[in-house]
Amino acid sequence: MEVTAIILAGGKSSRMGREKGLAGFNGKPLVQSAIDVCKQITSEIFISTGNADYSRFGFPLIPDNFREHGPIGGIEAGLTAAKTSGILVCPCDMPGISLEILKRILHQTEGKRAVVAASVQGKVFPVLGWYSKTALSVVQKQIEKGDFKLMALLNELQAETVVVADDEALLNINYPHDLK
Repeated sequence: MEVTAIILAGGKSSRMGREKGLAGFNGKPLVQSAIDVCKQITSEIFISTGNADYSRFGFPLIPDNFREHGPIGGIEAGLTAAKTSGILVCPCDMPGISLEILKRILHQTEGKRAVVAASVQGKVFPVLGWYSKTALSVVQKQIEKGDFKLMALLNELQAETVVVADDEALLNINYPHDLK
């Protein structure tokens, strides 16, 4: 399956106090973990950000078409930019994401408009998943009506979830002390 990877790195990083994706983690910028795992799936990678500092990684940067709306703006921009039938969305702040998790998500996409990761405890991770190009109009309509909640989007798309048993893989890096 041809897929475009969209690495979400456009957040405000208010809890981190600095640009989260560029913060050092295990000897490299945090965003590099997302790039490394996505490169194992596809060569078509975009970084969803308005920060030109990410250009040093050598991938096209795509700013949100609808600014200040959170991750739904990055998903919309990714779906708009992608030439493939779907996008693999990967956050820049989950360094534990593995190739196995991405493959499991992509394996479930047949006939779906969205497939996202979920923990064993049932927590859904809408920023780690696959969105069909056919979901673009639904995403745009939701933004236009002012509903930026990804859980509402997933309900609208009747998203499938893939349970990830490894809680460590789903940990977000949000604060400076998480980088240690």
